[in-house]
Amino acid sequence: MLSTPTISVVFPARNEGARVAQTVASALESCEAPRDIEVVIVDDSSKPAGRPNVSASAGRFPVRVIRSDVHLGVGAARNLAVQHARGDVVFITDAHVQFSPAWDREVGRLIKPQRILATAICNQDSSKRFFGCRLVVPHMGTHWNTSLPDSEPHVQIASSAGTVLERALFERIGGYDEGMMHYGGFEPEFSVRAWCSGAEVVLAPGIEIAHRFKPAHERDAFVASVRTALLHNCLRFGVAYLPELMILEMVRLHALEFPDHIQAALHLLEQRDAWRRRAELAKTRTHDFEWFVDRFALHDQSGRPIPVQA
Repeated sequence: MLSTPTISVVFPARNEGARVAQTVASALESCEAPRDIEVVIVDDSSKPAGRPNVSASAGRFPVRVIRSDVHLGVGAARNLAVQHARGDVVFITDAHVQFSPAWDREVGRLIKPQRILATAICNQDSSKRFFGCRLVVPHMGTHWNTSLPDSEPHVQIASSAGTVLERALFERIGGYDEGMMHYGGFEPEFSVRAWCSGAEVVLAPGIEIAHRFKPAHERDAFVASVRTALLHNCLRFGVAYLPELMILEMVRLHALEFPDHIQAALHLLEQRDAWRRRAELAKTRTHDFEWFVDRFALHDQSGRPIPVQA
């Protein structure tokens, strides 16, 4: 009988094929105590040729694949993976990464009940390294931090390839927002909600995740294929947190940039109850967005102060 793991490495995979086995092997072979690790993968409706094949690793270590016949998107797929996780700590990552040596020891050293670890991320194809992300307001996107912070270890946003926290905290925060669609915006919204729920996001540069970033042509084609959903997610994120006047500015900016998508995105926003989500969060969070703005001395993307909610 398998012992209960300490850490569950969880991630969604959609048409990733052989990359999944490489990720599983890296997670298990680079840790110090593989018997304390399990891997939970949600196969997010992959085509037959792209389904994850982890049979070699599954024979030696606890590796489980949860198959979804419908396309869930990264948020719902991560939530499903965590629901099946048995470890007290969940390491949320992607299907195409490599782990640094002794990563589990560093998790054990840094993890705390109200703390999210943001691992360092590097590009597998270059020397670039990233240290969490920062929020871009009112666009509601993110920019990578390309250098270590000068003083405090806190960062605004943890990357999807390296977000580590206790499962109990994940459940208390409420997981990823399943009102968002497929791809984009899940990570910054989750981190902002974590901060506003009384948790903290702490940089863990001793854990490095090497991530396969899509080549430019592949990335551009993919983003174009999901542009309406991506735009909806940015708008939903903004509606959940921004002052009302800034919501109008956010919509105006996106309408100018994506005139062919804004109408459909706004329709989806109404259809998927974004304003009800805003009201629910306002009732349950420990801090409001104004607190987050003050905490990080946040300005908008033009360098102006962010207005206080009336």
